[in-house]
Amino acid sequence: DLVGEEAAHDLLRLQDALPPVPFAIIRQRIESSFGRPLETMFAEIDEVPIGAASIAQVHRALTPEGKQVAVKVLRPGIEVEFARAIETYEWAAAQVEGMGGEAGRLRPRLVIEHFKRWTARELDLRREAASASELAEGMQAEPDFFVPAIDWQRTTGKVLTLEWIDGIKLSDRTALIAAGHDTTALAGKLIRAFLRQAIAEGFFHADMHQGNLFALPDGQIAAIDFGIMGRIDRRARVWLAEILYGLITGNYKRVAEIHFEAGYVPGHHNVAEFATALRAVGEPMRGLPVKDMSVGAMLDGLFNITRDFDMQTQPHLLLLQKTMVMVEGVARGLDPDINLWETSAPFVREWIRTELGPEAAIADRIVKDLQTLARLPDLIRNIELRYP
Repeated sequence: DLVGEEAAHDLLRLQDALPPVPFAIIRQRIESSFGRPLETMFAEIDEVPIGAASIAQVHRALTPEGKQVAVKVLRPGIEVEFARAIETYEWAAAQVEGMGGEAGRLRPRLVIEHFKRWTARELDLRREAASASELAEGMQAEPDFFVPAIDWQRTTGKVLTLEWIDGIKLSDRTALIAAGHDTTALAGKLIRAFLRQAIAEGFFHADMHQGNLFALPDGQIAAIDFGIMGRIDRRARVWLAEILYGLITGNYKRVAEIHFEAGYVPGHHNVAEFATALRAVGEPMRGLPVKDMSVGAMLDGLFNITRDFDMQTQPHLLLLQKTMVMVEGVARGLDPDINLWETSAPFVREWIRTELGPEAAIADRIVKDLQTLARLPDLIRNIELRYP
């Protein structure tokens, strides 16, 4: 919807199909990182990479213990290239923000600062390994989502070794069907996995494009590439769950109230007017399968709302928004007829019921008690006046 099918196909190839670095350089990179010969760590390693992307490339290998692993190696010089690119972005952002007006509202300098932190983490493969380990722990309640185990003894800041997975990329729908996979079920599993990460755990894989997701023979979805991860606190997760459920049920008034409570919309605006603006964007989308939705039109409508109601960019939510668009795109590729609202509703409803039900009841009781206490001074004065 945003760039067209042909451009999207070209971008898909960039995810893991860049020219590889010669293996002699990769060997030197691995050996210098560990300080020992390659043969002491791997009994075999394929010199031809299985994937080469902008930051790193991956080789299949066999450990002396007989385990199949994937070895991810940072491209030499990538740190310098990123530092140079970030400097350019920072300069450009400062120039744009200095123009004020609409550019200032979007806060490009703060956005670039967040992007700088994301890339710094992505360039340290030990951080990526730790992220994969943390995600695996958080997703134990979601058995249909698989995270490969990390080989910590063969991992450094420049080399990441993890369990090998045999699966079919979610981008290859024809191969998935030929292998007997239920693509509709896979789409549902993917959406549920994302919702658990974002809403229940507050720690999510923020690079869930088709090149990083595989269907395993048993129907599980496996993820790779944990360099970009997102984290949102509980308060933001509560807001997110209520916003999603409000959009699912058509309760635009509650969605609008949450935006004001969170401070996303300046207080001088009218809640009812904001709710009406949300309704104008949301209603045309409700009940439609993904194939009939125009994500571009929806994003354009939402962007107009942010402008009309003086909403500033929330950099801490950018990763979440980006990932939501990615997941929607992958789900659409698996099942064009999937209804995102209906698929999301059971999980969001249950999470709100189990996580927020008692908390909301206690909060309501506290508010009522405080209101009663606030009325006590007037009550006492009235008693004194009536019975001096």
